[in-house]
Amino acid sequence: MPQTTTATAIDAVRDAQDARAAAEVVELQAVVEWAAGHRVEQDVVTATSFGDNGVLLGGIGCPLVSEFDVYDLAASLGMSSDAGCNFVGRTLELRYRLPKTWERVVALDVPKWKAFRLAELTMNLTFEAASYIDQMLAPVLHSCTYAQIERTVTMGIDLYDPEEAERRAKKASDDRSFDVHLDGATTDGVVHVDGTLALEDALDLEQAVKNGAQTLSDLGCEESLDARRAMALGDMARTQLALDLDLDLETDDHLEAGSPSGRGVTIYAHLDPDSEHATLDNPGANDVLIDQIKAWCQTVGNTVIIKPVIDLNAEISTDAYTPTTKLTEQVRLRDQCCVFPHCTRPARHCDLDHRIPYHHQDPTAGGKTTTSNLALLCRRHHRTKTFSPWTYETPQPGVYDWTSPSGARFRVTRARRHGRIPLTTQIHQAPPDSEP
Repeated sequence: MPQTTTATAIDAVRDAQDARAAAEVVELQAVVEWAAGHRVEQDVVTATSFGDNGVLLGGIGCPLVSEFDVYDLAASLGMSSDAGCNFVGRTLELRYRLPKTWERVVALDVPKWKAFRLAELTMNLTFEAASYIDQMLAPVLHSCTYAQIERTVTMGIDLYDPEEAERRAKKASDDRSFDVHLDGATTDGVVHVDGTLALEDALDLEQAVKNGAQTLSDLGCEESLDARRAMALGDMARTQLALDLDLDLETDDHLEAGSPSGRGVTIYAHLDPDSEHATLDNPGANDVLIDQIKAWCQTVGNTVIIKPVIDLNAEISTDAYTPTTKLTEQVRLRDQCCVFPHCTRPARHCDLDHRIPYHHQDPTAGGKTTTSNLALLCRRHHRTKTFSPWTYETPQPGVYDWTSPSGARFRVTRARRHGRIPLTTQIHQAPPDSEP
């Protein structure tokens, strides 16, 4: 490629980067302006769990903004409510508590992503600690590493926020976890796990896994050491927790496994006779090989019980306000998670919402408890739908058309090819006909 062409391409890349950075600043300034227009003068202590509350998304000193209006802004940004609140919070943190850093961001001297990283670290600190950190880091933030930023933040906490310093010390001793990453499951049925344990627990676990791997080897297992260690951990789970498996095949039969002493795990699998794969509706798992399902069914100690399939297209109803067990399960299987724009909270953590409200005094005057009048909403978005101008329609089962307080419209669908994650698209209305 000629040198002049290469130089031109590099210039184009740099121009695109500059334009993107400038656009990000314009977006941040627009969010600050939006927050000023949706400011709520309300003490956090007086906030209630009903209706629209003022929420403090940044640290102390940032303005409170309307809770339900933030969800409107988040949807327009193409974000979930949580992500939108976090975005607005970091923006307000920069503008009101890290003013020197904000000035450098607006001047395009510090990239937004690095300033947001700093804002995340200061949002829970006192105003004095945030001011100290802003003064120390703003002039050099463009060249600071994460380690330098965190050291300065720690210094500010030690000097100006002793309560936070004590809280962090306690958190360090309590910060233990163990994660099974089901969302990364492969078609071979393999997942990644990791965790942070107390030293004494880690030593005991290491010894147990080591002993289990050796036992498998003594019994003739020819797998590698790493594979035997993983198998040993699985044996520990089955032995110590009595964890049996339930299977639910949404074809001709519903398979459920589990002994009375076990903790059954139900799996809903959709089988295609022309494919070797099955699609799972379970959180964190999408596709597995049918042979893997067969292996689960044949595992020693698992009991398989056949139950009727729930038809997701059937219209189930009850005269009562509370849905029946079958109706509840049907709606959860159909929607999979909260149907609010960009929300992905799993079905098991959601409420069932009557789109047309149920009339308790006169059930015939309100919406009925039926398949077509129920939808999954997490508690946050159930409140939003109930106490704010947010509304939705269901043009067809599993499709939800939302209208926000500002008039923006969004369609939420769940196509099988997208797995259990719903697809949110903004509905752009055609402009009115011009006057002749």
